[in-house]
Amino acid sequence: MRRFLWAAATIAVAQLAAAENADDYRGGWRTGSGEAHTYEFSIRGTTVRGIYCTYCADAATLAFVDGSFGADGIEFVVTHVNVDGSTAFTDEAVARFSAGRLNVRGTSGAPGGGRFERVLIKDPRGPDPIPVPVSVLPPTGRPWQRMWLGFGVGAPKQFFIIKKVGDRLRGMVCGTCDNPYTMAALDDFRIQGDTLRFNILHEDWGDGPIPTFEKHVTAHIGWNEMRATTAADHLPAPPPRPVTPGFVPGFSLQGPIAIEATAGNVWPEWPPQGTSSPR
Repeated sequence: MRRFLWAAATIAVAQLAAAENADDYRGGWRTGSGEAHTYEFSIRGTTVRGIYCTYCADAATLAFVDGSFGADGIEFVVTHVNVDGSTAFTDEAVARFSAGRLNVRGTSGAPGGGRFERVLIKDPRGPDPIPVPVSVLPPTGRPWQRMWLGFGVGAPKQFFIIKKVGDRLRGMVCGTCDNPYTMAALDDFRIQGDTLRFNILHEDWGDGPIPTFEKHVTAHIGWNEMRATTAADHLPAPPPRPVTPGFVPGFSLQGPIAIEATAGNVWPEWPPQGTSSPR
């Protein structure tokens, strides 16, 4: 009888683990109303990395997620950092997917913080349109450490935020910064001479045939410009372009903007209206 009960329990645990699908969790989530809270989870095997922010265009609110994925969802720590990269405080939380929503429960280490519970949703707008086919989950629909502004105008313009976390760099890209579909964590930073390399952790949408991949970025800084090129392992290399005077491949980011200078980039309502590009 003992052997039978042990076997039954083992099967039940295995079935529960199998039922948990990383695709249910990965990518961006935000609160549907009330206080603004946004999480972006990158999941590779059982390792979870990512970002947390409130009003994500305010770089001071950007914090970083580290945790593990398993049969009980995601157990994770959110590290909030000071300008010098030291830890200000941490939050400990558990996220569990249920009926299309993500329930996050935890304890905040902020001054005056305590236990919290948040219900998060996928943004119903989906990603902003771009002129190439995209894939989406779910299928239905130093000088470096600063903020850099990229292509686009108004709310959809690209914000690249890079912060020091201990002895490493981490960050996020967003635009619009109220829609978790249009943001991703930046990680795996490497500085080699005057070259910065890092990865954009695409999770629940991306250009090309699959939504989950890492886009490799190579960047150089000159004066107030960060010139970057990207490549993804699952996409073919672009065909060679004809030589055009003045043409430089990649894209350009303008900056740097001090993290503190973005304080106050907030919306008077949550979720804000009319910020995404029309579809």
